[in-house]
Amino acid sequence: MRYTTLSGIAALATLVVNGVSAVPADAAGSGSGFPVPCDTTALTTAIATAPAGSTLVLARHCTYHLTTAYSGADGLPPIERQLTIEGRDSTIVRDGLTAGVFRIFHATSTGDLRLDDLTIRGGNAPDDGGGILVDSSGNLKLNKVTLDNNHAADQGGGVDLESGTKAYITRSEFTFNNTGGEGGGLQSDGDVTTDGVVFAHNFAAGNGGAIDQASGDAVYRNTTLKNNTSGGYGGGISNDNGTVQFINSRILNNTASLGGGGIFNSSSATLIKTEVSGNVVGGAGGEGGGILQESGTLMLRDSSVDRNSANGPGTSRAGGILNSGGAVTFDHSEVNNNASTTAPGGVWTNPQFTTVNRSEIRHNIPTNCDGSPVIVTGCVG
Repeated sequence: MRYTTLSGIAALATLVVNGVSAVPADAAGSGSGFPVPCDTTALTTAIATAPAGSTLVLARHCTYHLTTAYSGADGLPPIERQLTIEGRDSTIVRDGLTAGVFRIFHATSTGDLRLDDLTIRGGNAPDDGGGILVDSSGNLKLNKVTLDNNHAADQGGGVDLESGTKAYITRSEFTFNNTGGEGGGLQSDGDVTTDGVVFAHNFAAGNGGAIDQASGDAVYRNTTLKNNTSGGYGGGISNDNGTVQFINSRILNNTASLGGGGIFNSSSATLIKTEVSGNVVGGAGGEGGGILQESGTLMLRDSSVDRNSANGPGTSRAGGILNSGGAVTFDHSEVNNNASTTAPGGVWTNPQFTTVNRSEIRHNIPTNCDGSPVIVTGCVG
């Protein structure tokens, strides 16, 4: 039974689906929520019929298996209003051996999807958002959510946020997601705030192994990007046209083929108390093992760019930072122990850095700054 309107649904005490009793949320959404038994049909029906503002409480430790799409490329009914799902350590998985090609969740432009304590696994979108797609102007809130092994043919292996969206993500993980385009873990054209989030082992055939920030404002606080891979630029993050801040964060051991093993920036990026370490550019002529700044502005404050490398053949250079045309401000920060195939190993820059207070560029090989068209003030060797 599929409803086209929600009028009258809230008055039902229970809803029987294939012999399984499922309880839809109350109309006001004011209670503690209603339980959804460990049954995939019950989950689908509850999502389809729950009134705006509802809370659905899933069966603890349950795995809900999706074998067919609800409609089009969506595994579950589209979220067109505010809906909260409390997972209680449950999993929603697309069964890869038998299922067709579809994502797990889709929040529309009027949707406000809130997920807590839930794993989303195995989504396979033919376009964007393998795990979750949020349309323009939609909202997403994730807490203790794991996006694992999801795939998108185009963008956003784990999550895709269209323009005008707002997302708030806490204590969550994006692991082993991949995409044929940009943003292995997350592709965003919207505004994003994270706190306590880990992006690990994600892959993008294009740019942004973990994250592709195409536009919008993003604040990544206490966030770790580690062991992600990009076939293009930005093994950790590619910031194309957004405003990005990393605060108390770590960008570790990511790999890019062309440039920016940790970070690729052509817009506005600020690092505060953030570590960029162990990142690699491995392609021929690759640049900026830690950070490749193509244009825009880059601020480093109380941050470090250490032990990165541009180790590909040919003219691979600037294991630490390569700045080809942007404005860089260097404040109480360091670029140390980086390496590249050709000089300089530390910093290559065309315009001069703005150095504020005490910063250092040391112990890079084959040189710290020699070989750069402009030598950063205070850099020796």
